[in-house]
Amino acid sequence: MNYTEYGNNRYRIVYGIYEGVQQQAIDRLYGLIQQYVPYVLTISPSDERLDMCGEDNLVFIGTMADNCYLRMLYNEGWFKPQTQREGYSIRVDANPRNPERSMIVLQGADPAGVLYAVEDFQRYYIQHEMKYHGYHYNKRYAPFMDAVLPFEKSSYPLIEHRGLWSWGHVIYDYMGYIDHMSELKLNTLVIWNDYAPINARKVVEYAHSKAVKIVWGYSWGWGQQVNPEDPAEITKWTQYVIDTYEQQYLPIGCDGIYFQAFTETNDTIIGGKSISELVVDWVNKICDALFARYPDLWVQFGVHATSIKNEYNKFSTIHPNVWIVWEDAGSFPYHYDPKNIETFDHTYEYTRKLLAVRGARERFGAVFKGFTVLNWDKFEHQKGVHIMGRADKHFIRKRNHERTFYWRYAAPYWLEQVEQLKQIIHLIADSPIQDRIITALVEDGMWECDLHISLALLSELLWDCTVDTKELITVLCHNEIEL
Repeated sequence: MNYTEYGNNRYRIVYGIYEGVQQQAIDRLYGLIQQYVPYVLTISPSDERLDMCGEDNLVFIGTMADNCYLRMLYNEGWFKPQTQREGYSIRVDANPRNPERSMIVLQGADPAGVLYAVEDFQRYYIQHEMKYHGYHYNKRYAPFMDAVLPFEKSSYPLIEHRGLWSWGHVIYDYMGYIDHMSELKLNTLVIWNDYAPINARKVVEYAHSKAVKIVWGYSWGWGQQVNPEDPAEITKWTQYVIDTYEQQYLPIGCDGIYFQAFTETNDTIIGGKSISELVVDWVNKICDALFARYPDLWVQFGVHATSIKNEYNKFSTIHPNVWIVWEDAGSFPYHYDPKNIETFDHTYEYTRKLLAVRGARERFGAVFKGFTVLNWDKFEHQKGVHIMGRADKHFIRKRNHERTFYWRYAAPYWLEQVEQLKQIIHLIADSPIQDRIITALVEDGMWECDLHISLALLSELLWDCTVDTKELITVLCHNEIEL
């Protein structure tokens, strides 16, 4: 087939800027379309003169600020731009100036929104609407070769911070891990280490290029023998916390820090005193010193509800800048075993109470579990600095085969209990609080290799928990996501 025989099937991408997160978005879009067309796809900046009535089908991508054609099409009423943070607007239809040609708009409210527009263009339009259009047993629709299917989608996230939580040493390919987060519109990765990896700056830089924030986790007494009533212990740990941040994490451009103290226990008292009262005092004294130096630092406090139980109200006096991130707060979706849903009603009500601890100024977080975890029987603390996420590809392939079992175990329970999952996310999204974050514990699961339907389902609901469940599952299955 020669050039002229492509007829009205030739596409051109017109972009606003080609740098940072938007470069990643354009690269992704280019690859998505190029795989379906038998010619070299053309791309050009929006500041070049363009014949809107020409022979090319046109794909406009960018924000309203950087792509003049998006502003023009908005002024003409062809699409309505999304303005909510990280949101996007997509429209596919005939070119209003040349109805024999097609026009596609991928507009983001910001650079992250541009990237998410591309990801959902792929998931909801290419993989779902286009590839599975019509009676495909007879004649399958050819994406970007057959006439376009009219399509519109405008969306923005209901949970502001959506992400994953993992130990760093069991992320074997940090680029693949972050790539798959980006595909699911996840924007925060909490990485726990005993020591910051030697390549931590590279990890941060790559994550930022994918609109992912990196929060580094380290101990403020977790896993250590501490006496929270001893002033000398408080002084020692305060200095350790500040030194660790300043020496290991501040220089690499991290977005925040996450810590745990001494709440990972089923006991509610230490030395005859309430763990809740002791840990609040411990955290506040350390944070007073930390925030005195770094008042804008994003600090997340991981609390195990097993040692708090009904004393959650004592956390009302925690430092107002600290985000409280609750773990082990009941059955599904907090429980390690995803089929444990017997006490869901209690879990739901407990979450409601946790959301109200500090009233409207609450900065609430939750860690959902039921995916993959460390093998604690073989665990040992790191003895020093390591290289994160650069494992041998043959090891990765072998490890992925081994860990697939756990994803397949989890999948049916997440699918069966999706309505309960939607309920609890709705509760968190609708609460009149200041901030919220939900992360999923995904450690040693080879997430860098495959997308899995249980986590894809959670990720889509963190973005928008109002979607129709059956339609969402259909979309994910059409995307050939692993069980």
